[in-house]
Amino acid sequence: MITRRSWKPMAVLSLVTALALAGCAVKPSYEASLIRDADRGSVRDCEFVVSVSGSSGVGNMMASTGIENAKVEAREQAADSGATHIVWTSVQGGYAPNVAGSAYNCD
Repeated sequence: MITRRSWKPMAVLSLVTALALAGCAVKPSYEASLIRDADRGSVRDCEFVVSVSGSSGVGNMMASTGIENAKVEAREQAADSGATHIVWTSVQGGYAPNVAGSAYNCD
């Protein structure tokens, strides 16, 4: 049974855990944040720039964070190459999340 006295340490522990897990997410650069997701049809008239990929060591129960981190790595590659859009060709979660995609310039 949770008593009035015992809930405070659990609340503090929960808060610290949540903050620590939130710190595992990678923040993209401004340029990478401008890269837009696309499908093959929407990049039909765009110029292919480069194949990109990313991976993350954050996986398992935090696979969604790991996938987002891997996408940030791929977006950074796309931005560095002058792309504006990415078509994701592979997105895998699990213990070692990784992604692959084709980057295009649609400007």
